[in-house]
Amino acid sequence: MLRRIKGFTLIELMIVIAIIAILAMILVPNFLKARAQGQYSACQSNAKNIATALEMYSTDNDGHYPVSGATGTALLVSGNYIKTAMPKCPSAGTDTFSAQYKSASNPDTYSFYCTGSSHKQVLGNTDGPYVSDGQVYRLKQ
Repeated sequence: MLRRIKGFTLIELMIVIAIIAILAMILVPNFLKARAQGQYSACQSNAKNIATALEMYSTDNDGHYPVSGATGTALLVSGNYIKTAMPKCPSAGTDTFSAQYKSASNPDTYSFYCTGSSHKQVLGNTDGPYVSDGQVYRLKQ
């Protein structure tokens, strides 16, 4: 009487490994895109929070916005319009908004955008959300 040994054959194992590899190839790009979209949404939210702080500053200062550049956005933090530090772009890990902040004196307007380079997967270009006078746009106008 022959004893039969239970187990998997080499072909069966290779097929299972191939199926797992194919599923991984399909799913990994989707997870990466979902992560990029989440980071972009967080960046958009940060931009909207900065725009709200700028509007609060303007209300307290006769309709004028802070001066252009990082000095102007620093006023938002020192004036408690933003509670802690300037928000950071999740994909860049740094404050990418301050350097691009521009204000005009007549008419009194402002604009800024995120310079994080990781938004390309979501937007198709490297600039992040663009904010002008309180409106957040997907692409730089």
